[in-house]
Amino acid sequence: MGFRVFVREIEGRPQTQYTFHRIMSRVWLGCMVVTIPIVIFAPAFWAKIGILLVAEISYYANYATDTGAMAAANASTEDDITAYAVSVTASEKMNEEAVTEDPGKSGPLDGN
Repeated sequence: MGFRVFVREIEGRPQTQYTFHRIMSRVWLGCMVVTIPIVIFAPAFWAKIGILLVAEISYYANYATDTGAMAAANASTEDDITAYAVSVTASEKMNEEAVTEDPGKSGPLDGN
């Protein structure tokens, strides 16, 4: 998977976002464990690296918020708002066609 495809998946596909954030939440937990000994035993090093860490966390939080908002906007309509929207898979199209072919059958949202 190329970088461009990866970025598009993060920006337009909730499953990829979930996986990405699950991995990153574990990374941040690991950073929390490592940070405590560094602050206690190497305060001079922490003074230098702490600023970089805070900046990276801020960038990640902003990126995560923006990609979530873009995915919500894409999911709120049937039309693709941006080129980043992930297209419907073939199996989803087949399921949609099966529901629309026979209007007499009960669909999943009919309540029957």
